Order: sequence, then C-alpha cells, then structure tokens
Amino acid sequence: METSNHAAYIGSIPEHYHRGAGPFFFEPYAQELSTRIKAFAPQQVLETACGTGILTRRLREALAAEARHVATDLNEPMLALARQTVGPDANVEWAQQDMTRLRFTDGEFDAVVCQFGLMFVPDKPAAAREARRVLRPGGQLLLATWRSLEHNAAIRLAHETVSALFPSEPPRFYLTQTGYGEPREMTQLLADAGFTHIHTEPVQKRSVIENTHELAVGLIEGFPIVDFIRAHDPLLVSVAIGALTKALDRHFGEAPVKVTIEALVTSATAPGA
Repeated sequence: METSNHAAYIGSIPEHYHRGAGPFFFEPYAQELSTRIKAFAPQQVLETACGTGILTRRLREALAAEARHVATDLNEPMLALARQTVGPDANVEWAQQDMTRLRFTDGEFDAVVCQFGLMFVPDKPAAAREARRVLRPGGQLLLATWRSLEHNAAIRLAHETVSALFPSEPPRFYLTQTGYGEPREMTQLLADAGFTHIHTEPVQKRSVIENTHELAVGLIEGFPIVDFIRAHDPLLVSVAIGALTKALDRHFGEAPVKVTIEALVTSATAPGA
C-alpha cells in the first residue's frame, strides 16, 4: 500500500491486514484483476502498492513464466510479508518505491496494476502521470479502488463503530479508503494524465464472513486506524473490536454469511501505439 498521513502500514498492522482483511476484501479482486491482465499477455508488468502480496501471488500465477513482474510498495514491512506470501521461488522483483516518484525508465512496462492503493496517495495526479510515463505506447493500466461506504457495509460499520468512540473527533480513515470510487472522478484523473480508452465499471463480489471477530480485528488492527485509537487510549482497541464484532453480527447474522462488497475497476491505455 502507498501511504499518506492516513496510512502507515508498520508494526503488527501488515499481519492483521493480511490475515483478517485479506481473504474477505482483497482476494476476490486479486482474482478479478489477474484474470483481466492475463488477457493482455504482458511481458513487463509493474504492480504498485502491492501490500502483503495478495494480488502479487495471483498475478504471478496468471502471467507467463518468462514475464517480468516488479512489485513495489512504499512500506518495507508490507513488502517483507509480501515476500513470504508469494514465496522465495517466485519470479518477482521487489522494490520499496513511492508510486508518485517511480525509479523506472520511460516506457519500461507493458502493464501497470494497482489494487486498492490509489485512494491513500495524497498526490493522485502525480501517481497517474507516473503510471503513464513508465508505460510503453499502447500499454495498459488496471486499477481497483473501493466504492463508497454505502456500497460496502462492513467498512461502513467499522467507520460508524470507531466514530462512535470519538464523537468529537471522528477519524476519516475509512472515508479516505472508500473516497475514490466514482467513475467520473477516475475518468477525469486519467484523462488529465494523458490516458485514452478509459473504462470504469463498478464490480460487485460476494465475499464470505467466516468469523466476524477475525474480520473485526482485520478492520481495526489491520489498518492504521489502530494507531489513531491507541494514541487516544490503548484500551479502546479491544473495545472497538468487540463493538464491531457485535455490529457485524447484528447486521449480517451468524457467520458464515455471504456479503456483497463493491469496487470500481478501471482500465486505460497509454497513447501512441
């Protein structure tokens, strides 16, 4: 994940992120994006904001064995866990990099893929321009960003639960996480960066809650919101997890249950082919 002041994925956060939130939120779209990128048969692929390697693993399975796959993230702790997720024998190059200042040459890649990282980047136009710069003419950009809270009930419940603990200072983390999922906004961003053939589409997935407590831990301790809570009162972390577990149970019923999640999936082409 790329980070702003909303998102520092360090300490124990990556492990909770990977175990608690990963299977529910990230695995369904990792399969979606890897299937889509496979159709382009790229030979040089850059993945930005790779997080704990959930998409990285699926991309590596979808790409040709000889294809070059570079996975980057701003956070070294996330990269460390990603290396474990994918395994030491995988043909993946790892690099700690900021997606707004990529250290790659112009036109180096056939495809750039980013799953759930763009929302946290303070300078989104810079990230879009950098993706355009490192793509060859005709190269493909593929993005996934979360749609709003009204489309993602589990994240909405997390936001409401934590906000109830801090009524005078409600945190904005979950609003940032789900704040870049509108087609018009994404289309304008990429058009301004010089992309063509921009296509955005809301994509729903059915995800299974196997254990509401584990999901609550992932939503609280797997994201930097936990640092906000700890800064006020460390004891409130367990309070938040307990309250969110109850909220998930009330809303969805006894686990396991199937829940709809929704993201905006966007593709675009670098001009000049």
